[in-house]
Amino acid sequence: DDGGHSGFGQGRGGNEGMSGAPMWQIKRKMVEYEKQRENLVQELIQEHEDRTKPAEAPNVLVDAVSVNCGGSTASKAKPLVRHVLVKDLNKVAQLKNFELPKTDLFQDKAPLGLYALFDGQSCSTTPAGPAAAEYCARNFHTKVLENLKMLRQGSANAAYVKAALIKSFHDLDADYLESKPQTEDGCGAAVCMLLGSYAFIATLGRCSAWLAEAVDGKVQPLKFGGPARASSGSLGEPARKGDGGAGACTPEVHSIELEGPDSHPFLLLAASSVMSLYSMEELTGAAAEFKMQPRAACGDIIAATAELAKSRQMSSHLLLAQVCFLPPKEVKPDAQPAAKKAKTSKLGVTGSIRLRHIMLRTTDGAAKPGAVRPSAAAKPKVARTHQEAEDLLRKALKDLRQNLKSATRPPRTVNDLIVFEGKKFNELCRAHSDCPTSQKGGAMCGDLGWMSEQDLAQLGGTFKEKVEPLRPGQWSDICTSDQGVHVVQRVA
Repeated sequence: DDGGHSGFGQGRGGNEGMSGAPMWQIKRKMVEYEKQRENLVQELIQEHEDRTKPAEAPNVLVDAVSVNCGGSTASKAKPLVRHVLVKDLNKVAQLKNFELPKTDLFQDKAPLGLYALFDGQSCSTTPAGPAAAEYCARNFHTKVLENLKMLRQGSANAAYVKAALIKSFHDLDADYLESKPQTEDGCGAAVCMLLGSYAFIATLGRCSAWLAEAVDGKVQPLKFGGPARASSGSLGEPARKGDGGAGACTPEVHSIELEGPDSHPFLLLAASSVMSLYSMEELTGAAAEFKMQPRAACGDIIAATAELAKSRQMSSHLLLAQVCFLPPKEVKPDAQPAAKKAKTSKLGVTGSIRLRHIMLRTTDGAAKPGAVRPSAAAKPKVARTHQEAEDLLRKALKDLRQNLKSATRPPRTVNDLIVFEGKKFNELCRAHSDCPTSQKGGAMCGDLGWMSEQDLAQLGGTFKEKVEPLRPGQWSDICTSDQGVHVVQRVA
């Protein structure tokens, strides 16, 4: 060895790598490489979580009420009007392996919901029938997903989404005519699809769908411009389509960007039988009386419509659906300062809410074995149907609303409101509620105490869905649990 070196260090003392770079440089580069590798791994993990994280459903409350008024009394008679309320169409798409667009209106996994009714009484040339309405209610959402997945980057804006909805009607009509060539009946349709902050409203035939808007403190229907060219159209009804034209099944479609519940509080979908008795203005005004209470609103309107139809000796199937837009969800902090710590439920979970309620047991909704009960004791069993319970609770809500309107000095704060309503609530609760808490005195009458999300979910039914969006002082829509039927007020 001429230089007296080992040869392994390439003549520079053995502290160099094979490249000749000093070891300290190599170690620094290794640290930088490890950091880059860790960042890449974290990015891949985040990308996977974003891809697999489920999209949120639209922030709405939705319900529908349907009544057969003077029609066939046969127990197995199929309804002439069908409705379908798909609260989370993204979830359905995932289950069916439909990959929806990820850009434009669909960006950031935009919430997606579909609400529709199909009316077998809406056709102008054929007798009313159930076949087309039933077929469309079962298959429409699939047709919509098939056409939405065909949209690609740059073609998922409002115009293309409207085109996809129109094609969904055409595809559904063609499939129905092919699968049931001997069936003569058809149906109209009223559809609302929510996509992010946009509402797409499609109507065909004599049924209707419209958005309510608040103007100067008054809620009124939002009128879209142009003639209703699709009012005589239908799905099915082969006698009108012998020439193979698709125009007879082309809906009228409008889109609008929603401005929040203060400007656009709700949307209504009504069967042709309802529209023959009431105007859009009348229905909108009646629904506005029940704020964020679609079950109560639809039930009250349909009950009045049924009485009017009976007085005119009309035989028809009535259906009304309402979509109520909710304010943004409250952000729940992960941790709170000790001085402002939220109350805890019996399970010790923070973020609980305090409730009071009126609960009615029914003969057709017995409690499930092992169900969580609001109270251990029980009142004597009562003979009351579910419909009778809803009628009574709607009247209770109207009594509470009227009591508030008659106040000589309207409450200024939420606490004032809760205290003011206490007297009337106690009166109604003691008179009607089947929960043992109704016999407690003062502010404890009907009290459910502090309840966490888990407590709400354990009650079953629609209790959590209807109660969770409440702000202090607000009354819930009519909701169900394993115990019965309720109206609930959040008091804290």
